[in-house]
Amino acid sequence: MLETNHSIYKNTEESKCNKGLSSGVLCCQQQILIKELAELWFLDIKNIMRPSSYAIYQSYANKYILPYIGNIQADMFNADILSSLLGSYCKGNGKGGVLSQYTVYLLESMVRSMFHYGVKKKLVQEISFGKAEFITIKKKEAVPLSELEIQQLLYVAEKQGKDIQLQISIPIYTGVTLSELCGLKWEDINLETGEIYVHRNMVRIQHNMPASNSTDNQDAATVLAECELPENMCRKFIIPERLGSLLKTEAFNRKPLEGSYVAELDKKAGRKKSVAMPGDAPDGRTLQYRLKTAGEKAGIKGLTFKTLRDTFAVLCLQAGGDVYSLAYVMGSGIPAMCDRYGQWMVRDDGFLKGIG
Repeated sequence: MLETNHSIYKNTEESKCNKGLSSGVLCCQQQILIKELAELWFLDIKNIMRPSSYAIYQSYANKYILPYIGNIQADMFNADILSSLLGSYCKGNGKGGVLSQYTVYLLESMVRSMFHYGVKKKLVQEISFGKAEFITIKKKEAVPLSELEIQQLLYVAEKQGKDIQLQISIPIYTGVTLSELCGLKWEDINLETGEIYVHRNMVRIQHNMPASNSTDNQDAATVLAECELPENMCRKFIIPERLGSLLKTEAFNRKPLEGSYVAELDKKAGRKKSVAMPGDAPDGRTLQYRLKTAGEKAGIKGLTFKTLRDTFAVLCLQAGGDVYSLAYVMGSGIPAMCDRYGQWMVRDDGFLKGIG
């Protein structure tokens, strides 16, 4: 893949330079490299993205994009180089083997957004990428748990212990994501007013740590980190009665400190965390394993926290919730809500009789 991309880059560079010389215009005025453009772009989008999504973008850029095109001058980049890079991943010639259609589409979107930012900030000249070549198919619609499956799962969780019961009940009755569940603290729950405040999540971030046997090589390590959500993604809302009763009981029995986490860590997991993180910081991989195990005991295979979030959304819609309120409670956009949960939304055109 490297040879292919460099070949395209070389031909493009010669073509542009020849064109510049023939027209009397000095070519290659912009000296910014793609890796430098990426660094500026990441700084620009940091405050408008979920920390978990931001971490994924950074990981993808460092693994699939920058090692191959990072040292190319941004003004020498074009659609052919991008197509060659992404095409290699579709064929399995890339570093990570064959990538899914959605991952390739995400990489394409990242590069396009990066250069759009560069043009907006007048760092690079506008590049015509044409129509998105690797656009993904429509995301799979939500498949929530049935009422029977919910009760079976909660029954199994209750038998396994209060900590697991909380870890499963909270996303079912609040719609928080796994990372938000891990970052939830007792200080974020007001049992007197019956409100929950979602403003933080826990993400796993990849760091480059110096290898023990060499100062030149680096070993990849991941650590847990708390991240405050952007202001537009923070939300506060009432706690459903069933969950509220469970939280009150657990708070009375556990008597937790305000700064402690609601989802307790499995002490046997032994996950590597940052030295700055408390020892009881929840690990999403541990909670996911617990959920999957509980789901199998309840007869539900492949259960994920995304399924619990989908279940919450459908329960809200069936209870008469409107899409605007639901989007706020879940910290998502209205178009995304309509796209994923449209089949559970009630369409009522009766209001048309009252106009005119």
